[in-house]
Amino acid sequence: MKEPLDARFYIAPMLESDLPAVVELERLAGLSRWGYDGYRTELLHNPLAVMLVVRGQSPFLRRSIYGFLAGRVQLSARHDGRELHIANIAVYPEVQRRGLGRRLLKEALYTGRLYGATTAFLEVRQSNHGAQALYASLGFVTTARKRNFYTDPPEDGLLMELTL
Repeated sequence: MKEPLDARFYIAPMLESDLPAVVELERLAGLSRWGYDGYRTELLHNPLAVMLVVRGQSPFLRRSIYGFLAGRVQLSARHDGRELHIANIAVYPEVQRRGLGRRLLKEALYTGRLYGATTAFLEVRQSNHGAQALYASLGFVTTARKRNFYTDPPEDGLLMELTL
């Protein structure tokens, strides 16, 4: 099912001032922990970082960000050339199913191509069927299972890849 486009939100580059909100959403979503310093280092020192946020346009919206994506373009150990690794993506529950995750991913894939990536990959919890469906709808395919990839709680991860 395609999510409706919500024009009250837009995708923007992540700023250092966004990091407290990013870390809070990371915690709320139960993502792999990068923490403030991890995001800050990536944002300020990696020229191939892909760091995006969802912002609201209405003055009545109550959050500084409504979602984020953190990734990087890196040399591939599995393929020739560069690959985009999408490390973390999250959207607040109250704005899910509005196309924001899809928009974050599309912008990241576009940016990854600009940075020379020929493939993209991410890991997803085996139990997160909603995220798997979103990724598959964008062309990602499951290529491997990573036993006990996640630790809190313990769970297998699925490696999903896309040719750009």
